[in-house]
Amino acid sequence: MRRREVVKVSEVIGRKVTVRESGEEVGKVKDVVVDSTGKQVIGFVVSTGLVSSSKVAPWAALQAIGPDAVVLNAASSVVKADEVADIKAMLDKKIEIRGLQLQTTDGKELGKIDDYRFDDRTGVIEGFELAGGLFSRRSFLPVPASIELGKDLAFVGPEAEETITKA
Repeated sequence: MRRREVVKVSEVIGRKVTVRESGEEVGKVKDVVVDSTGKQVIGFVVSTGLVSSSKVAPWAALQAIGPDAVVLNAASSVVKADEVADIKAMLDKKIEIRGLQLQTTDGKELGKIDDYRFDDRTGVIEGFELAGGLFSRRSFLPVPASIELGKDLAFVGPEAEETITKA
Protein backbone atom coordinates (compact mmCIF):
# COMPACT_ATOMS: atom_id res chain seq x y z
CA MET A 1 0.00 0.00 0.00
CA ARG A 2 1.32 3.37 -0.93
CA ARG A 3 2.30 5.84 1.74
CA ARG A 4 0.07 8.80 2.48
CA GLU A 5 1.50 12.12 1.34
CA VAL A 6 0.39 15.64 2.02
CA VAL A 7 0.67 17.72 -1.14
CA LYS A 8 0.34 21.43 -1.81
CA VAL A 9 -2.17 22.61 -4.37
CA SER A 10 0.47 24.85 -5.96
CA GLU A 11 2.59 21.76 -6.64
CA VAL A 12 -0.29 19.85 -8.30
CA ILE A 13 -1.37 22.65 -10.62
CA GLY A 14 0.48 22.32 -13.91
CA ARG A 15 1.21 18.58 -13.59
CA LYS A 16 0.29 16.46 -16.55
CA VAL A 17 -2.81 14.30 -16.33
CA THR A 18 -2.33 10.76 -17.57
CA VAL A 19 -4.67 7.79 -17.92
CA ARG A 20 -3.69 4.38 -16.63
CA GLU A 21 -6.04 2.40 -18.88
CA SER A 22 -4.55 3.75 -22.13
CA GLY A 23 -1.25 5.27 -21.03
CA GLU A 24 -2.09 8.56 -22.71
CA GLU A 25 -1.60 12.11 -21.50
CA VAL A 26 -4.97 13.89 -21.58
CA GLY A 27 -4.01 17.35 -20.35
CA LYS A 28 -2.66 19.30 -17.40
CA VAL A 29 -4.12 20.18 -14.00
CA LYS A 30 -5.41 23.73 -14.31
CA ASP A 31 -7.00 23.92 -10.85
CA VAL A 32 -8.14 21.91 -7.85
CA VAL A 33 -11.84 21.98 -6.88
CA VAL A 34 -12.80 22.01 -3.19
CA ASP A 35 -16.25 21.37 -1.73
CA SER A 36 -18.36 24.11 -0.15
CA THR A 37 -17.10 23.28 3.37
CA GLY A 38 -13.51 24.04 2.34
CA LYS A 39 -12.39 20.70 3.77
CA GLN A 40 -12.35 18.24 0.86
CA VAL A 41 -10.90 18.17 -2.65
CA ILE A 42 -13.67 16.93 -4.97
CA GLY A 43 -11.89 17.06 -8.30
CA PHE A 44 -9.60 18.74 -10.77
CA VAL A 45 -10.01 21.15 -13.65
CA VAL A 46 -8.10 19.65 -16.57
CA SER A 47 -6.84 21.83 -19.41
CA THR A 48 -7.13 19.59 -22.45
CA GLY A 49 -5.27 21.87 -24.84
CA LEU A 50 -8.03 21.96 -27.46
CA VAL A 51 -8.19 25.73 -27.88
CA SER A 52 -7.56 26.01 -24.13
CA SER A 53 -10.66 23.95 -23.39
CA SER A 54 -11.12 22.81 -19.80
CA LYS A 55 -12.88 19.77 -18.47
CA VAL A 56 -13.04 18.21 -15.02
CA ALA A 57 -12.08 14.95 -13.39
CA PRO A 58 -13.89 13.94 -10.18
CA TRP A 59 -11.85 12.77 -7.18
CA ALA A 60 -13.34 9.26 -7.54
CA ALA A 61 -11.50 8.88 -10.88
CA LEU A 62 -8.11 9.44 -9.27
CA GLN A 63 -5.60 6.60 -9.30
CA ALA A 64 -2.65 8.53 -7.83
CA ILE A 65 -0.98 11.89 -7.48
CA GLY A 66 2.65 11.38 -8.35
CA PRO A 67 5.59 13.80 -8.37
CA ASP A 68 5.23 14.33 -12.12
CA ALA A 69 1.64 13.44 -13.00
CA VAL A 70 -1.90 13.01 -11.77
CA VAL A 71 -3.01 9.53 -12.84
CA LEU A 72 -6.67 8.81 -13.60
CA ASN A 73 -8.24 5.38 -14.07
CA ALA A 74 -9.83 6.05 -17.47
CA ALA A 75 -9.95 8.72 -20.18
CA SER A 76 -13.74 8.73 -19.80
CA SER A 77 -13.19 10.26 -16.33
CA VAL A 78 -12.38 13.63 -17.93
CA VAL A 79 -15.76 15.18 -18.67
CA LYS A 80 -17.54 18.51 -19.09
CA ALA A 81 -18.21 20.23 -15.76
CA ASP A 82 -21.98 20.02 -16.46
CA GLU A 83 -21.70 16.24 -16.00
CA VAL A 84 -20.49 16.48 -12.38
CA ALA A 85 -23.04 18.50 -10.39
CA ASP A 86 -20.99 19.16 -7.23
CA ILE A 87 -17.94 20.29 -9.19
CA LYS A 88 -20.06 22.49 -11.50
CA ALA A 89 -21.75 24.09 -8.48
CA MET A 90 -18.38 25.05 -7.00
CA LEU A 91 -16.98 26.30 -10.31
CA ASP A 92 -20.10 28.44 -10.81
CA LYS A 93 -19.38 30.18 -7.49
CA LYS A 94 -16.00 31.28 -8.92
CA ILE A 95 -14.29 31.02 -5.54
CA GLU A 96 -10.51 30.86 -5.72
CA ILE A 97 -9.21 29.81 -2.29
CA ARG A 98 -5.62 30.83 -2.94
CA GLY A 99 -5.53 34.59 -2.58
CA LEU A 100 -8.50 34.89 -0.20
CA GLN A 101 -7.99 37.12 2.81
CA LEU A 102 -8.58 35.11 6.01
CA GLN A 103 -10.47 36.82 8.79
CA THR A 104 -12.10 35.73 12.02
CA THR A 105 -15.85 36.15 12.39
CA ASP A 106 -15.10 38.85 14.97
CA GLY A 107 -13.12 40.88 12.44
CA LYS A 108 -9.43 40.05 12.97
CA GLU A 109 -7.23 39.68 9.87
CA LEU A 110 -5.16 36.49 9.95
CA GLY A 111 -3.39 36.82 6.61
CA LYS A 112 -3.92 35.75 3.04
CA ILE A 113 -4.34 32.10 1.99
CA ASP A 114 -1.26 31.51 -0.12
CA ASP A 115 -1.61 27.75 -0.58
CA TYR A 116 -3.25 24.75 1.01
CA ARG A 117 -2.29 21.16 1.66
CA PHE A 118 -4.32 17.99 1.23
CA ASP A 119 -3.97 14.24 1.69
CA ASP A 120 -3.20 12.71 -1.71
CA ARG A 121 -5.18 9.54 -0.93
CA THR A 122 -8.35 10.98 0.60
CA GLY A 123 -8.47 14.57 -0.66
CA VAL A 124 -9.00 15.82 2.90
CA ILE A 125 -7.59 19.31 3.33
CA GLU A 126 -5.01 19.39 6.13
CA GLY A 127 -4.62 23.15 6.40
CA PHE A 128 -3.85 26.50 4.83
CA GLU A 129 -0.55 28.29 4.35
CA LEU A 130 -0.91 31.98 5.13
CA ALA A 131 1.13 34.98 4.03
CA GLY A 132 1.21 38.05 6.24
CA GLY A 133 -1.02 38.15 9.29
CA LEU A 134 0.07 37.02 12.76
CA PHE A 135 3.69 36.12 12.06
CA SER A 136 4.21 38.75 9.32
CA ARG A 137 5.68 36.18 6.97
CA ARG A 138 4.54 32.57 6.56
CA SER A 139 2.26 30.65 8.88
CA PHE A 140 0.10 27.54 8.82
CA LEU A 141 -3.52 27.13 9.90
CA PRO A 142 -4.62 23.51 10.40
CA VAL A 143 -8.08 23.07 8.90
CA PRO A 144 -10.45 24.81 11.34
CA ALA A 145 -13.75 23.46 12.70
CA SER A 146 -15.51 25.63 10.14
CA ILE A 147 -14.48 27.89 7.32
CA GLU A 148 -16.75 30.01 5.16
CA LEU A 149 -15.40 30.67 1.68
CA GLY A 150 -16.42 33.83 -0.15
CA LYS A 151 -15.30 35.78 -3.21
CA ASP A 152 -12.88 38.07 -1.34
CA LEU A 153 -12.73 36.69 2.20
CA ALA A 154 -12.73 33.41 4.08
CA PHE A 155 -14.09 33.48 7.61
CA VAL A 156 -13.06 31.25 10.52
CA GLY A 157 -14.06 31.31 14.18
CA PRO A 158 -11.90 33.37 16.56
CA GLU A 159 -10.58 30.14 18.15
CA ALA A 160 -8.78 29.30 14.89
CA GLU A 161 -6.20 32.02 15.63
CA GLU A 162 -4.81 29.94 18.52
CA THR A 163 -3.99 27.04 16.17
CA ILE A 164 -1.85 29.07 13.72
CA THR A 165 1.84 28.22 13.80
CA LYS A 166 4.93 29.56 12.04
CA ALA A 167 5.58 27.77 8.76
